Amino acid sequence: MSALTDVEGRPSTGDVHAQLVADPPPRPSTERGAQGVSGPLHPPRYRHPGDVIRLIMSGVILVAALVVSAVIPERLLRSRAATVSGLEPDTVPGELLTGLLQVVAVAAIAAVVAVLLRRRRFRLLTTLVGGAVFAGVVLAALERLLGYSVPPDLATNLARDALVTNAGFPNPLVLAGAVAVTVTVAPWLARSWRRAAWIVLGSAALVRVITGTILPMELVLAFAIGAVVAGVLLVAFGAPDRRIGPAEVASALAASGMPVTSVVPAIVVGRGARPFLASTADGHRLFVKVLGQDERDADLLYRAYRFVRLRRLGDARPAASLRQAVEHQALVGLMAEQAGAHAPHVDRVAEAADGSALLAMSQVDGRSLEQVPGDEVTDDVLDRLWTDVERLHRAGIAHRSLRTANVVLGDNGVPWIVDFSFSELAATDRQVAVDVAELLASLAALVGPERAVERASAVIGPESVAPAVPLLQPLALSVATRRAVKGHEDLLGRTRAVAAASSGQPLDDLARVQRVRPRTLLMIAVLTGAFYFLLPQVAQVSGAWKAFKSANFAWVPFMIVMSALTYLGAALGIIGSVPQRVALVPAVLAQTASSFVNRVTPASIGGMVLNTRFLAKSGVDPATAVAGVGLNSVAGGIVHALLLIVFFVWSGSALGRAFKVPSGSKVLGVVALVLALAGAMLLTRWGRRKVLAPVVGAVRSSAVNLRGVAKSPAKLTLLLGGSLMTTLAYVCAFAGAVMAVSGHLSVPKIGAVFLGASAVAAAAPTPGGLGALEAALVAGLTGVGMASGPAVTAVLTYRLVTYWLPVLPGWLAWHVLQRREYV
Repeated sequence: MSALTDVEGRPSTGDVHAQLVADPPPRPSTERGAQGVSGPLHPPRYRHPGDVIRLIMSGVILVAALVVSAVIPERLLRSRAATVSGLEPDTVPGELLTGLLQVVAVAAIAAVVAVLLRRRRFRLLTTLVGGAVFAGVVLAALERLLGYSVPPDLATNLARDALVTNAGFPNPLVLAGAVAVTVTVAPWLARSWRRAAWIVLGSAALVRVITGTILPMELVLAFAIGAVVAGVLLVAFGAPDRRIGPAEVASALAASGMPVTSVVPAIVVGRGARPFLASTADGHRLFVKVLGQDERDADLLYRAYRFVRLRRLGDARPAASLRQAVEHQALVGLMAEQAGAHAPHVDRVAEAADGSALLAMSQVDGRSLEQVPGDEVTDDVLDRLWTDVERLHRAGIAHRSLRTANVVLGDNGVPWIVDFSFSELAATDRQVAVDVAELLASLAALVGPERAVERASAVIGPESVAPAVPLLQPLALSVATRRAVKGHEDLLGRTRAVAAASSGQPLDDLARVQRVRPRTLLMIAVLTGAFYFLLPQVAQVSGAWKAFKSANFAWVPFMIVMSALTYLGAALGIIGSVPQRVALVPAVLAQTASSFVNRVTPASIGGMVLNTRFLAKSGVDPATAVAGVGLNSVAGGIVHALLLIVFFVWSGSALGRAFKVPSGSKVLGVVALVLALAGAMLLTRWGRRKVLAPVVGAVRSSAVNLRGVAKSPAKLTLLLGGSLMTTLAYVCAFAGAVMAVSGHLSVPKIGAVFLGASAVAAAAPTPGGLGALEAALVAGLTGVGMASGPAVTAVLTYRLVTYWLPVLPGWLAWHVLQRREYV
């Protein structure tokens, strides 16, 4: 028997090349064969949930490798990184291993291209080549970003001659591409060829490491990047559908002692399983659910998401195997039937040749309750349904997906509860309450909240409805039910109100079901971003510390006080931007917290969002809050521009001399180009809708708000005075930093440099102009006559006091605002 197998695992026959990239397995057709079992047709591509899991795992490994490489780059990717010694390419064993690897690599590349061309798989070939090139480019870009440099020992080994070329081939970029190709093409390969490909890749990695021709971290990055790129390709474009079809379902049922004469895919949406309809020789009709590895992977993803996102909703652990999952469903179905509920009779549990598990049940003739018009759903149907729900709950069964889509209204008018895919035995009170909440919301979308709650209270009693009231909220319901209630205005709120009134439960007492709140995710993002932007500064810590020690520390308290005054000024400005009364202390806390949030958002976007939320929670109308934040920004820009003119005139400094501004012709050329591009964009429908309309709307809102503020001299004074205080306090803090290292510059020149540099760095995409502001300030100070050494010291000292030190107070202020519900 040949070692090669086709994609379905059968012994191979015929051409070896054909087996390398075999035809995808056949898909069931809609035509009946001799015995009513579907025949084969070529399948479409299919997005496997397992590919999503592998993409996530590869992404986690890549991120971990990047973080470690960024923290200790010298020992992993730079001159101090060590290579394995003993079998270098200049030794006989090393030369043989390197030469053999190069021959195998060239042969493998040629074989893959030849087979794909012969099989006319041009689309697949294009995908593989694109993935390989992209993986190599990503690796090269990340190595450059991490400051990769070749250590001396590695450079010596790579320069050695080998059989095909120098010992550097195949380099890490080629290995990353090879991993991307192997993972991407794996679904088209027979199992034996997939195994062979990974053996070759593993051997190549081992040879490269033991011959000292690659750094271990390079190898980890190459494999992780290749796997991530391949995962993206598979998730985006799909892979051959390997799931079993009607023929395999018929074979599995026959092997279990239930031969069938026909099997066809069921035209229903299957959640957690693939549905089929089958018939036996005596006319008995079956509804067959098939659970394969893809369904299990999808279930794992779903449960993992709910575990991370939600809590205390009664979610259980997934089954240990496919067979156990089907056996659990069969047991729940039998117990539901024994409890007196109308549930499909379980006929058989079977297992297919590929390991898929099958559950065969008697087919219920009828239609899904969600497809029945609401006026056709009688009170008798609702009473029967709630009676069956009560029987399930008394038997300790929680359905866990109790919505109208999982209720079949039989032809005789009897409702049947189906699909026990997520059901649990020995149900907890919370699981029972979630069931009631789910069905109440789903029925409310069908028959209205009043009838849904009325019939539930009449059958299961108000005492059983009461625990469901706190769970009548979107996160506690299924996606399908949320989608159904979303189409009706405030349907969920009205349902909760009616249920609360019927059961005596407090209306606003909602259960906390979020494990991770959006604001917690924002906190994680802020900390992650702060760490990322802090990394480039790590290399300068020693120099900055020396510069700080050489400074006159008497100026540091003054700088800290000035930095604190900026938050008071910002609070006064935000208070003056809206007509309503806003408390001062919470406003100061909000501005302090904004300094923390702004560390990872360009152009102070995070602070603007936080201020908008703060004003809204302070009783300001949301539209007015948005306009107020915009007005405050406009006022700040106007004050900054006026002070810039004042300080430059006062100091007698020329902007071009301080910052080396390009010639007038170049500036006019750039301005003309920008205006031309902006005009062309605004001529398009997209530009008018996405750019012009929001800008016009913001200007109108700010104008309306300005008219309201202008009517109050106190508000106008706070608005402009707050902006003036903030800017002048920053000027004073920067002046203190300059005076701490060199006292020969005048305050007007220092102010002119600061205001000009701030205007230049405002366009930088980094938070707080990180990097751009430092460069502009140093350039400005040296431009007005300050030595470069003291200039760098002054700028780093200023940024340490005004940018990095406020991070901790900002974080504390953020928590205080959260605790007191100001945001």
